[in-house]
Amino acid sequence: PYTNIEVNNTDMPVDLLAAIDNIPNAETVVYNQIVFLPNQKRELALLDKKKNRHASIPNPSNQMAVEDIKRVQEVIARESKQLVYTHFNLIVAVPADTDLQKCTNHLENAFGRMGIHISKRAYNQLELFVNSFPGNCYGMNEDYDRFLTLGDAAMCLMYKEHIQHSEETPLKIYYTDRQGVPVAIDITGKEGKNKLTDNSNFFCLGPSGSGKSFHMNSVVRQLYEQGTDVVMVDTGNSYEGLCEYLGGKYISYTEERPITMNPFRINRAEMNVEKTGFLKNLVLLIWKGSQGTVTKTEDRLIEQVITEYYDTYFNGFDGFTPLQREDLRKGLLIDDRNHAEKQDEDEGERTGRIERMIDEMERRRKELKVEELSFNSFYEFSVQRIPDICAENHISGIDISTYRYMMKDFYRGGNHEKTLNENMDSSLFDETFIVFEIDSIKDDPLLFPLVTLIIMDVFLQKMRIKKNRKVLVIEEAWKAIASPLMAEYIKFMYKTARKFWASVGVVTQEIQDIIGSPIVKEAIINNSDVVMLLDQSKFRERFDEIKAILGLTDVDCKKIFTINRLENKEGRSFFREVFIRRGTTSGVYGVEEPRECYMTYTTERAEKEALKLY
Repeated sequence: PYTNIEVNNTDMPVDLLAAIDNIPNAETVVYNQIVFLPNQKRELALLDKKKNRHASIPNPSNQMAVEDIKRVQEVIARESKQLVYTHFNLIVAVPADTDLQKCTNHLENAFGRMGIHISKRAYNQLELFVNSFPGNCYGMNEDYDRFLTLGDAAMCLMYKEHIQHSEETPLKIYYTDRQGVPVAIDITGKEGKNKLTDNSNFFCLGPSGSGKSFHMNSVVRQLYEQGTDVVMVDTGNSYEGLCEYLGGKYISYTEERPITMNPFRINRAEMNVEKTGFLKNLVLLIWKGSQGTVTKTEDRLIEQVITEYYDTYFNGFDGFTPLQREDLRKGLLIDDRNHAEKQDEDEGERTGRIERMIDEMERRRKELKVEELSFNSFYEFSVQRIPDICAENHISGIDISTYRYMMKDFYRGGNHEKTLNENMDSSLFDETFIVFEIDSIKDDPLLFPLVTLIIMDVFLQKMRIKKNRKVLVIEEAWKAIASPLMAEYIKFMYKTARKFWASVGVVTQEIQDIIGSPIVKEAIINNSDVVMLLDQSKFRERFDEIKAILGLTDVDCKKIFTINRLENKEGRSFFREVFIRRGTTSGVYGVEEPRECYMTYTTERAEKEALKLY
């Protein structure tokens, strides 16, 4: 059994004896718990004798006693319970100038709510004190210092709360327990002695002002200090102070100095299904936009163009092989018969015409050259090759004019010609703490998702090259890529991260972001075994939706609604609490940092400006 305490209008279950750890003004509390295991046969005989004695005098009170004893005997017989003698006493020490009556009143009220009446002993205190020493309990008076009950009932009166201990793990992220005592946990849930998760990806939700950035600053600092490469995508200068303190690389997107990358520049060994998938997503994103819809034909078409583009660069094109010519011949012959354009044409004429068509296709392919790998050369290759593929395969409905117009913005002479043509600073792969600040383009429907996608690919490359632990934290920028077009790529990145000792984290503050987007649930939440929630009081009326999406239990919800609501702030520095669930294990922890860390993490503009002055 347990009792409830009310926190933030929520019933929170606690141990029956939880009241003894917050006795007012108490300096020392000793709770002695003594259980005697008597001879069961002898005690049952005595119990039976007592029952018969009560039954011999038929009156209501004796009849009730008989029924009570019968019920106990039935439980013992049916469930093999044990009879025990128990004794419990409390010793409370307070400062000499403190009124002890407050302690007594607190205990009387706490035990009274459970129907337990406490006895304030004054005549045998020394006797009880000495007999409570370990191994000395047999001096207890058998008549008035102990009582008979079942073993289960005796256990209910034992104090079952315990101090939370640090986990056995090489990766230690320090928080505090709810009393302010430092504890270390394995934030990934994978590296400790007890494996709690299958992957270390995480999802963090907290409304504005809940301490979300403060918490993430604390986490990434400790990860960095334990040999983790950190890459962050930010849209609000939340990590500027920490990046400067750690000597990391802080990159802000501006029109004069955009974040650039040449994603098409790869070597032969890097050409695989994953890279083709990334480039296909990149091209489709520019062509269709992040919220656009892509047909299977368009998807397959771009994939073929990318494959042929690299085949032309790495191998060149000297002509079709006999096998390729035969396949083309069969396909064109079938198409020709289906269209039946020339009914009076004999088989020889048809074969000759098809051969000329293949020769023309071969000639056009030979004219296509790729001298260097860049977006410019891909654009030139694709605008020539796409119409040819459509013509060769009788594909209709592909709007090449729209494709050319949308892609041209990133081509030579376009507004964003540098973005996909200039190589990224190669030193970034050696940097261990990088923050990409892209607040200036967060309202650009094309650049915002495109640059976010580029940064994610940088992390993927870094993930494969570096052998140590890696983490990518995406703040509000994740919304730019939470679209059907990007869903498969996000799933791929989340699943790939696990194989390379990496984790991906998404941080958001809007409840609508997770309720209104099936992409978030399917691609992000379902692949994140670690969930972090800050104070959710603002979302209380709609929390059932969050509970369902995140798969929270009723016990989890009760813990969440006690965040920052306990009377545990006395004698502690500034802190915020956070709920962390790793797999099925959850708890509430305090993010309590020294003043120096607070000033490094702060996102308050006035504090940041004042700090720069000094």
